[in-house]
Amino acid sequence: MIRYSFFLAAALVVSGIAAAADRGDAELELAQAANAVQSAERDDAASYARPDLDEAHAMLGAAHDAFDSRDWTGSAMYAERAKLTGTLAGARSRQHRAEIATTEIERSVSTLRTQLGLPGDTP
Repeated sequence: MIRYSFFLAAALVVSGIAAAADRGDAELELAQAANAVQSAERDDAASYARPDLDEAHAMLGAAHDAFDSRDWTGSAMYAERAKLTGTLAGARSRQHRAEIATTEIERSVSTLRTQLGLPGDTP
């Protein structure tokens, strides 16, 4: 469901960009995409969401190439995809780290229950 919503939102945004993109739009999209990719990197997406981060980097590179070719619409579209994929990579990374933290907390609680002689399933 989340993935479907993500792609629906991406399609709506990309269709809006395709309508009218000039150099300013492309520059703005490139800046936002670069920020999203850097944010994903700070969230350690390289460790936990490598395929998404790689795709975001590839789309950002394509956006820069299109920009250099003065293809403002193409640049904006690639940049928007890089931004969305970078955001997804960051979210997946944060989710994975949260799951690891939850598992560690559950393990600690279980150890404490055992040390106190409490049953494992009751709070």
